[in-house]
Amino acid sequence: MLRTLSSFRSIARAFGRPLRLLWAHRLLVLLGCVCIPIHAAVTLWMPRLLGDTLDLLQHGLEVGRTTAASTTLRNTCLLLLGLALAESLFRYVSRKTLIDVSRHVEEELKNDLIAHLQRLPAAWFDRSRTGDVVSRLTQDVELVRFVMGPLLLHGGSTLCLLPAGLWLMLSMNVPVTLACLAVFAVLFVSMRILLPRLHKWSKKSQEAIGEISQRAQEDFAGIRVVQQFSIVDRERAAMATKNRRYLLANLRLARLRSLFHAMSHSTSGVVLLSVLAVGGQQVIAGQITVGQLFQFTGYLALMTFPLEILGWTLATLPRAYAAGTRIAELFEVEPENPAGATPALQGRLRVENLTFTFPGASRPSLQDVSFRLEPGQKLGLVGAVGSGKSTLLALLSRFYDPPRGTIFIDDHDVLDLAPQTVRSLFALAPQEPFLFSDTVAANVAFARDTVLDATIDEAVAAAALDQDLPQLHEGLGTIVGERGVTLSGGQKQRVSLARALLSDRPGLLLDDTLSAVDPVTERRILRGLEAERRGRTMLIASHRLSVLADADLILVLAGGRVLERGTHQQLLAAQPTPTEAAPTQATSGVAPSGLYAQAFRRQTEAAALESRPEAGQ
Repeated sequence: MLRTLSSFRSIARAFGRPLRLLWAHRLLVLLGCVCIPIHAAVTLWMPRLLGDTLDLLQHGLEVGRTTAASTTLRNTCLLLLGLALAESLFRYVSRKTLIDVSRHVEEELKNDLIAHLQRLPAAWFDRSRTGDVVSRLTQDVELVRFVMGPLLLHGGSTLCLLPAGLWLMLSMNVPVTLACLAVFAVLFVSMRILLPRLHKWSKKSQEAIGEISQRAQEDFAGIRVVQQFSIVDRERAAMATKNRRYLLANLRLARLRSLFHAMSHSTSGVVLLSVLAVGGQQVIAGQITVGQLFQFTGYLALMTFPLEILGWTLATLPRAYAAGTRIAELFEVEPENPAGATPALQGRLRVENLTFTFPGASRPSLQDVSFRLEPGQKLGLVGAVGSGKSTLLALLSRFYDPPRGTIFIDDHDVLDLAPQTVRSLFALAPQEPFLFSDTVAANVAFARDTVLDATIDEAVAAAALDQDLPQLHEGLGTIVGERGVTLSGGQKQRVSLARALLSDRPGLLLDDTLSAVDPVTERRILRGLEAERRGRTMLIASHRLSVLADADLILVLAGGRVLERGTHQQLLAAQPTPTEAAPTQATSGVAPSGLYAQAFRRQTEAAALESRPEAGQ
């Protein structure tokens, strides 16, 4: 009982949502399902009509009534023509309605799945595999569609034809029918044994194709890295290993499915043999007529296709069940809670004793970070790689939830605000800009539904991207390729910066956006930022300290802690701590001073050395 209940829950989990979508089209489904038994009745009438006609013709010829026999033959032909037309009509209507509905369910299931994925928190995507998600969204949804349409059509036809055909055969002659049922019993017992194995290897096959999709997506997206480091052979070998696993799983699955199909195909021949062997003896003994024996063979011919469909259905159903389970796993991931207050935010930031650790990490990424920023002010974040700059910007964007009582916007705890309200405050230009396979103009205007060409030009000029447009063969209309592969690193950063500026939001989050540009372009971008700033609150994480010279507050981060704070001039005035004393002070909890000044001096000297040869020329 418990096992049955558990199986029912598993099936409801796998197919519950698709069945609810199917219920929305219940009128069409009802029309298609009504046509199935009518089609089955018309189909089963034909062998009965032919058998009775053969007996009448034989009887008429035996008594010499050739005219009556001719009339019977003509009437039978006309009736068969009408039945054939009716059978075609009901078959067409049932197939069209049910298959069309299954396609609508497929579309709606994909839309629901995409909408759900877009509501998931960023932390979930950090640990998920893109290829596996794409596999579930495409191949698995297609397998579930099979249950919502073809299974209803062919399964319903089988449920109508097989029992009705067997009942008609039993009403004609029990021994011949029992001979058929004995063969059917062997078939169903064999199928019962094979079904669990089919489900097991179907799931392994689908997991293997998900791994292949993931590895292929990574290899092709990073093809330049693969080729640059000459690891093409290694990646090919890794892909070959995954393909081998997929091959072995599919070979095992193909053997099981072939056995299934062979059994269903051969069953019809064995059943026909049993009918001829037993039924022929019945005809010789005079217990049934030749016409009745013809009816038996006609019923068997009609039930051959449903038997094959039954085998195909039972072989494919485990794959659909595994696919439905994998899709249900995605829907069971808890989406980001969209609830919260939605006030009009000005951008006053207050961070108090912020300590944050990523899920699963052993060490905090930020420790005891505190600062205040008024609307329209500029905050600079400085620190080595891994110091926590990007983490702080991600928390301000609500990509991750900080501890309660640590981040406030306009005196609202960020956890009390709706995530979209927080994100609508800031435009983000990330450290690794993501561009879509579209034109430069479309990537710049991505955050806005409608935008004037003049406004795009202003944002492009402010990001100093206009100086590169002559190099692009179609200017702003140039297709940049997947992830902006046809652009340089600096160009991609400036497209991302122009997108942020064009969004016209009250705040800007710039995560090392100028790391790949030259000093001349950097100075032009800084002038453009100042012109386009228009009172926006800005938070800039940068390794280039010259970018932060006009910041109202600069935080120097190391290991997630704030080691220095102040304006550019205040930090330059700090006395550098001797190298040998720094470890002692850091260990004792006292922030070492002068780190910003030392870094600025090194960058200034490096810039001077770079410009000296040019001066000599």
